[in-house]
Amino acid sequence: MKQSSTFFSFLFIFFLSQAKAQITNGKISGLLIDEKEKPLSGTIVLKNLADTMFVKSISTNDKGQFSFQNLPYGKFSLSINAVGSKTINEKIEITPNKLFIDKTFKLIAESNDLGSINISGKKPLIERFSDKTVMNVENSLVATGNTALEVLAKMPGVSVNQDGIISVKGKSGVNILIDGKSVFLSSEQLATRLKSINSNELKSIELITNPSAKYDAEGNAGIINVKLKKNSVFGANGNVDLGFGYGKNPKSDAGISLNHRNKNLNIFGNFASNNNKYQEDLNINRITNDGFSDTYFHQYNTQIRSSHNNNYKLGLDYFLNEKNTIGFLTTGYFNNGHDSSNGITDIGKSFTKIDSSIVADNPSTNKYRNQAYNLNYKSVIDTLGQEFSVDLDYAKYRSEEYTVYNNYFSDANGYQYKSPLTFRNLTPSVIKIKAVKIDYSLPLNPKTKFDFGLKSSWVSTDNDFRFENLVASQWRNDVTRSNRFVYDENINAAYVNFKHDFKSTSVEVGLRTEQTNSKGNSVSEQKVVERSYFDFFPSFSVNQTLSENNQLGFSYSRRIDRPDYKSLNPFVYFVDLYTFSQGNPFLNPQYTNAFTFSYNYKDALNISLGYSITNNLIIDVLLPDDVKKTLFQTVQNLDKQFSYDLTVGYPTNITKYWSMDNTITSTYNQIKSANLGGVDYDRKKVNFTLNSSHNFAISPSTTAELSGEFVSAQIYGTYAIKPYYGIDFGLKKSFIDKRLNLKFAINDILNSRKARIGSALSTLNYSLSQKQESQIFRVSLNYSFGSNTVKATRDRKTSVTDEEGRIKQENK
Repeated sequence: MKQSSTFFSFLFIFFLSQAKAQITNGKISGLLIDEKEKPLSGTIVLKNLADTMFVKSISTNDKGQFSFQNLPYGKFSLSINAVGSKTINEKIEITPNKLFIDKTFKLIAESNDLGSINISGKKPLIERFSDKTVMNVENSLVATGNTALEVLAKMPGVSVNQDGIISVKGKSGVNILIDGKSVFLSSEQLATRLKSINSNELKSIELITNPSAKYDAEGNAGIINVKLKKNSVFGANGNVDLGFGYGKNPKSDAGISLNHRNKNLNIFGNFASNNNKYQEDLNINRITNDGFSDTYFHQYNTQIRSSHNNNYKLGLDYFLNEKNTIGFLTTGYFNNGHDSSNGITDIGKSFTKIDSSIVADNPSTNKYRNQAYNLNYKSVIDTLGQEFSVDLDYAKYRSEEYTVYNNYFSDANGYQYKSPLTFRNLTPSVIKIKAVKIDYSLPLNPKTKFDFGLKSSWVSTDNDFRFENLVASQWRNDVTRSNRFVYDENINAAYVNFKHDFKSTSVEVGLRTEQTNSKGNSVSEQKVVERSYFDFFPSFSVNQTLSENNQLGFSYSRRIDRPDYKSLNPFVYFVDLYTFSQGNPFLNPQYTNAFTFSYNYKDALNISLGYSITNNLIIDVLLPDDVKKTLFQTVQNLDKQFSYDLTVGYPTNITKYWSMDNTITSTYNQIKSANLGGVDYDRKKVNFTLNSSHNFAISPSTTAELSGEFVSAQIYGTYAIKPYYGIDFGLKKSFIDKRLNLKFAINDILNSRKARIGSALSTLNYSLSQKQESQIFRVSLNYSFGSNTVKATRDRKTSVTDEEGRIKQENK
């Protein structure tokens, strides 16, 4: 610690002295106008011309004016952008004799002839940067009518399995953010949250594999930031969306967003709803051996899931002056659903010789509620980029899940041989999150910047699991199977991050420290687990410009994944009498050291090579109980995971009307553990994923998209997953000066997306086939109305970004 403090102090003093020598009073200002010489709103990006390094990006005011101040001597380039206009690039030099530069820039409207519909004129579907990969969802046609979870599965390098578990390049420890706000929803509850978000609400999805110290240290596979659309124009305006879909069951979605903005006040809000009905078919063939003989199980289950999801956002920003803004934001959702699950389990001496059968009828209902509040203050201290911000947050989640299990027993001839068994689970849960976050940016000059921050969060969860048997038409609580689990957690964090741009080299180094206090109390079982620990998370990255067309990069970070709240809960959840899942209150956090090398050619070809090692790997495992002849899924800490990955991405224009983007990702994952199910476990596997998307400009108002993926066989924990593939198609037609858009899409044209899973454990013999309703025809309509004078809106990251992500709900 003393060495780290000395190192950062030296850097601070050195670059502060350099800053004093470099800062001058140079100023670049200007005015944007259109062809009719009316003020135009736009965005201006300033770069250092010598090494093309980014300096600052600003937006014009309501009069079309902009200004860069406190600039040093040197040559700069301006890139001026406004929606509907051609980009202007301008070279400017500041000298001792020419400190102040003021110019008027006239922007020319984009042409509407066929020659201007070259797809490269809009943001590509996939953008690759040195520190992240971005999927511009608003430009995707095949995403039409999908939920955010379904869209996420289409991003290169990201996969979502049949249980809603999200992984990146074979690693499941992903920190999910929504608009920079952490929502670490565990597999099931995260799925619930993302399913309530319609694709027409999405702007983009960012994948950051090695985040800097400014981000919470959670997420061994990195960070996925789901960015929602923001209405960013002056005046009153809005959007209306309406969509329908049909596969085996109907689906629908609708939404409206409204915005009113003037010089001092911006009021915005939206409401979106979707109603989805899905069918899922599950087949399991399993063989158990109790030491004397084999028993064969064939389990078939059909589940119809109906969900009614609603989410909303309401906020305002009040601009005290040009430099200070205070804002308030409230978001929430209220989701309801019900499932009908019907299954048959045949048991015998072989799959063809049945001794007995169990017929299960398991209806369930669920309710999820969330309300979150954010109060934000931001001060832009100077034009060089010195900023200070504070976030205060409070969020509350409530869920109620209710499932009845009806089991009917028959012999080989179909006759009832014992009385039916009926029981039910009730699982009310309440989660409260409070957080405060302070961030401060201190640019010493256009090339050097320090970032500092503090954050504290307090989380409390209260889960009351009730197991009740139906006896003589009366529900009776089974105290041996019921339990109340209370969990409290406090995390205190501080970070410092330093960045400096040399002539052709950019260096960023940071250190984050987090102190964690947690207490898990299994009330009924009288088990209390308390922990208190202190961790350091360094990060480092360097980007080297070799030439105009060649760039190299390297990054390193140390990260942590704490168990999500539901995985710590020791409740038992039943699929049927022979299949269940259970949490583990004794889970420890896992730690990952990750390294990435990258190469970029002409801002097109991108190659990255990654390596990571994870200790105390947290992962879902499926284990047998040969005595009871059951399967149970739980979460365990395994010793280590070694991961290597190679990703190659290349976008290209085949013709003026056809663009293509291909990404291939190859991973090698090895998991080792001294004791898993009573045996040493060492499994390794090489696999690859191919993503390909094609965009076609048919006419100035008509575009089409064809995309698909192929995923080879892979190992995930104790699961051996077989290959799968899928193809999607979308078509869009625009009317009324592109204010009205009609979209048509077909997801999974070949109906080929199907999970086929076997066991990676030699002691467990089963094969599983799970087919979710995936071939869906969709049509949607979007209409924009009101003012279209563009003005940048401010991005906001609240202080509960990480805690919300670790809440678990059932995957409804």
